[in-house]
Amino acid sequence: MDIVSEASQRAVEVLRRCLTPYGFKASALSGGYPQVWGRDAPITALGALASGDDALIDGVRASLTSLTTTQTDLGMIHLNVDTRTGQVTTENAGAVDANLWFILGHYAYLTARRDDDFLRAQWPALSKALLWLQYQDMNDCGLLEVPEAGDWADLYSVRYNVLYDNVLFVGALRAMTVMAETLGRSDPSYAARAEMVSERINALMWLDRPWDGEAFGRQLEQLKALRLEWFLLYQNTATLTEAPFYLPWVGFREFGTVFDGFGNMLAILLGVADENRTNLILDHVRAVGADLPFALRAFYPPIYPGDRDWREYFRSRNLNLPHQYHNGGVWPFLGGFYVAALVQAGRRDEAARELEQLAGANREGKHGEWEFNEWIHGLSGRAMGHPYQAWSAGMFLFAKACVDTGQVPLWSGLRET
Repeated sequence: MDIVSEASQRAVEVLRRCLTPYGFKASALSGGYPQVWGRDAPITALGALASGDDALIDGVRASLTSLTTTQTDLGMIHLNVDTRTGQVTTENAGAVDANLWFILGHYAYLTARRDDDFLRAQWPALSKALLWLQYQDMNDCGLLEVPEAGDWADLYSVRYNVLYDNVLFVGALRAMTVMAETLGRSDPSYAARAEMVSERINALMWLDRPWDGEAFGRQLEQLKALRLEWFLLYQNTATLTEAPFYLPWVGFREFGTVFDGFGNMLAILLGVADENRTNLILDHVRAVGADLPFALRAFYPPIYPGDRDWREYFRSRNLNLPHQYHNGGVWPFLGGFYVAALVQAGRRDEAARELEQLAGANREGKHGEWEFNEWIHGLSGRAMGHPYQAWSAGMFLFAKACVDTGQVPLWSGLRET
């Protein structure tokens, strides 16, 4: 049996081990993550739905139901729900992306199962989840404002207008458009806002060439028309430079400059990046080795002590030291999004090679083979974090489905509405 086929079988086994009456807990062992997470479970769902396994598909529905039961009155989806107690977690609880993935998880489930009755029952929760997100635009700039460590990068210093969350917002708005139409509740405001958010991401977070006076001038004028604060940000900065990728975040008179692997892959998959930007991003990944020793590093290059964005909390549990965890570590589930982005860009042969490499990454565990570990050290290539991670297994299955079919299943309708 070839390594990709074996990895696929092992991934299904991991998902079955993570399945509970509450849905998918984030990892299989009791010492890992025994909760259904607002972000992990809908990401895991992409692989579970692509597998065609009825028990795993039912687990997707159970996960979404569990997340709904603890939704706050204001519409927030909690970070996670403990499968042992049914209680929510309050550590690192500021998870803006839980609401975003909650909406996208329902869209993927609807696409796979066409369960209109479930969608109809869940619609009030989905509407509240979107309203809560809209209130995260605290200054009416059109983009979400996200606190530091307020999403999946929950021990990392991205902040304010964060690429990852805002690209997901585009997808969530388009998902709401489709789901509303399915229920006969058509609302053109969802699609219109999705396009507005996409346009503003491209205006604010993709730097044109500052040495090309004409192109840079056009960008400055566009920013000035949209938001005076955005114009002042780039007019006054001394560090402006062209970058072949979207900036990870933009804040008050400052911006991040490291490469956000997750945010940029989502920009490709959700159609925020056009063909030219897509190719620039993917070429950059390969050129700088953000796909080494495996795909894909979360943020690259790492932040070191003394750098502007270094935080002493990076040392918490020895996690975010350079080349570890979010700070330059490799995440196999992100490798699945990278493979999908390569397929979306028409680079199917390259995607197939990366899928084989990803299978190898999931095979090499800390204690034995086929652990589908949480993350991998960016220098040593050794497995780190908790084994039998649901989203590592789920995204391998999703990546394989992309390579096998030559297209991105479940999400193809989110590139435009």
